Amino acid sequence: MSTTSVNPVHHHRWRKRNIAIIGGAAVLVLAFLFGYLPRYRARSKLVAATSAQQGALRVTVVRAVAADTGHQLTLPANLTAFQRTFVYARANGFVRRWLYDIGAHVRKGELLAELETPELNQQLEQARAIVNQRVAALAQARANLAYANVTAERNHALFVEALIAQQQDDQTRTQANVWEANVKAAIADLEASRASVRQIEQLIAFGRVVAPYDGTITQRLVEVGNLVNAGAGSATTALFELEATNPLLVYTNVPQPYAPSVHEGADVKVTVRQFPGRAFPGKVRSTAGALDPTSRTLRTEVRVPNDKGELLAGMYGEVSIAVDVSHRVVQVPSSAILADARGIHVAVVDAKGQVHLAAVQLGLDNGTNVDVVSGLQGGEQLIATPPSDAADGLQVQIVASGSPPPSGSPGSGGSPPPK
Repeated sequence: MSTTSVNPVHHHRWRKRNIAIIGGAAVLVLAFLFGYLPRYRARSKLVAATSAQQGALRVTVVRAVAADTGHQLTLPANLTAFQRTFVYARANGFVRRWLYDIGAHVRKGELLAELETPELNQQLEQARAIVNQRVAALAQARANLAYANVTAERNHALFVEALIAQQQDDQTRTQANVWEANVKAAIADLEASRASVRQIEQLIAFGRVVAPYDGTITQRLVEVGNLVNAGAGSATTALFELEATNPLLVYTNVPQPYAPSVHEGADVKVTVRQFPGRAFPGKVRSTAGALDPTSRTLRTEVRVPNDKGELLAGMYGEVSIAVDVSHRVVQVPSSAILADARGIHVAVVDAKGQVHLAAVQLGLDNGTNVDVVSGLQGGEQLIATPPSDAADGLQVQIVASGSPPPSGSPGSGGSPPPK
């Protein structure tokens, strides 16, 4: 068994090196304590002094307002014509003239355009000539019938006196019956020819394009000399577009919470930006009777009188309708909603100036105010525009307070509640 010997010289050098390292580390620690710590303490005192001078976060608060169970609901709406029709030609021909341009008000039955129908005119002459032929054929058939009847009577008298055979008597009577049938056939042919004449005359009359109802010409799609074809569809071109705008129809979508309270005949008010301060009265004409499964809204049709023609089809407006809700609704500004990964909250400020985040469920939002259907009772103080890092226990200082701006109704707007 061998024993390893330690060189005293190397051992002495190792001890001196370790002592030097430890001494250097001690010097660094002392330098840190005597150099950085005083500055850190001074900066902490400065921050504390600055915070004391600034005080708590200064905020503006707003009151949450509880709504009644019944109120006016305002929704976006589209104004459309009561009737809208593309007027087509019922006959083939060329446009001879048109009488009304866009914007013209026309009455039912007024002439809008006239067509040249040369082919139909030729067909009409031919049909009338055929009628004359049928008239002559009928006269000839009647003459032959008269002659056959006379012959049959004479032969029958001779047969009674036994001057001719029975076969000859039967033959003349049968011939009279044949001519009687020919007369009936000639009458039917004449009626068919006359019906053909009436049909062509009616087609030629369709060359006079008339208004189907009272309305306004919104499009004129023809010029003099244009070739037009009878009928409607993609293969043909309309001559005019006609709209009836008195009364005017207004369509809106009522969200699910309010749909059960919308009934036919209910009074509504329609407003349009082009007429500030004015409300046009109307009535609910009908509803779809079922909710749209995508938007959870009820399609509603409103009829609005438009005697002066002030409202135009295609306008955008708003409909205000009285509705009832079965749940309590609290209205707050849209800016007071704090939506992040934690969920949807509002920052409630208590009497001591401390913040409490309250989870809420939203209803309708019109961009300015939003309905809160759960989470608030009404009367709470909310931070009007809460910071993104707002948390429970945050100390704030109230510098101003108010309430949500009036909008005519809680939740007036077109956004449906979340599903």
